[in-house]
Amino acid sequence: MEKIELDKSSAVPLYLQLAGQIEQQAAEGILVPGERLLSEVRMAEAAGLSVGTVKKAYTWLQDRGVVQKVRGGGAYVQERPQKGVTLEKDPAAIVEEMFSKVAESGMPMNKLFLLAQQKLVSRFQEKQKTCAALVECNIETLHSIAPVVESIPNLMVETYVLEDLLSGNRVISSRCNLAFISQSHYQEFIGYADAIRIPTETFALVESRETIARLATIPEGQPICILYRSATFLKNVQRTLHFLGKTNRQICSSEEEMKEDIDKYCLQGMPLIIPPDYIEYASAWTLQVVSRARKSKCRIIPMEYEIDQGSWMHMVEVAEKMDRQKGNEEI
Repeated sequence: MEKIELDKSSAVPLYLQLAGQIEQQAAEGILVPGERLLSEVRMAEAAGLSVGTVKKAYTWLQDRGVVQKVRGGGAYVQERPQKGVTLEKDPAAIVEEMFSKVAESGMPMNKLFLLAQQKLVSRFQEKQKTCAALVECNIETLHSIAPVVESIPNLMVETYVLEDLLSGNRVISSRCNLAFISQSHYQEFIGYADAIRIPTETFALVESRETIARLATIPEGQPICILYRSATFLKNVQRTLHFLGKTNRQICSSEEEMKEDIDKYCLQGMPLIIPPDYIEYASAWTLQVVSRARKSKCRIIPMEYEIDQGSWMHMVEVAEKMDRQKGNEEI
């Protein structure tokens, strides 16, 4: 194994730099299948990292099939499948074996035919689809835009919260052929994307027309209550209110630090701005506040976002292009 060189001033997380170099050495044959990597402790000492960072790197490599971790035995380089390798077993023999097993079970041949047909169609359709990683920093926004992206023909979507990726808590699946991320977070994400070699496209998020219309009709001088889960969401709300020329007093509270003022003002009928799909993630206390606000005829305004029309058309074009490339590769 060659020496690992890390750039601690880089925006790419250290565990990804380490994992990327190990993966590259395995791809170039410097690390051969079956070779044992340094233990997490020894690798941490050699690379000047914490054991936790090395552990994240090894887990990331295992998720991508580069290494296999053995409990108490270390991590070993895996033999990676190569394109164009012929099957070890004759396809006709595999089919014959399948039919023989079914015949022994007593299943009628017509039922077997229907099941096989359904399975083949399902597998073919799944294989034909492009898989995209949809990345956003705000989980509420992520869940609200995911169905829109999933409506793109022949596209499967997997959702990821940016912080989970950069911290190593989650890894983008090897099934994903590309990633979509909002323009405002592109610079944070691109180092990670380059490290795992995944093509990345951006999209613009804008407040929905319904949200703008609701905010625009809030009377001047009336306090506005804002309930938020992330600082990013709060900043976006305040930016939009400023853009609309709203100078109303703002009573802001995170779910973790619920203020009694929020409950008091909501009971007085003040507008309450909340994230979209908040009910799916809120605590019991927050749900009680929202419920009492509704009973008091308080205006509940979900701060909803949508993908800009131009960005949407670009995402469709990108998905169609990858779909065509996939089709050409299979031909």
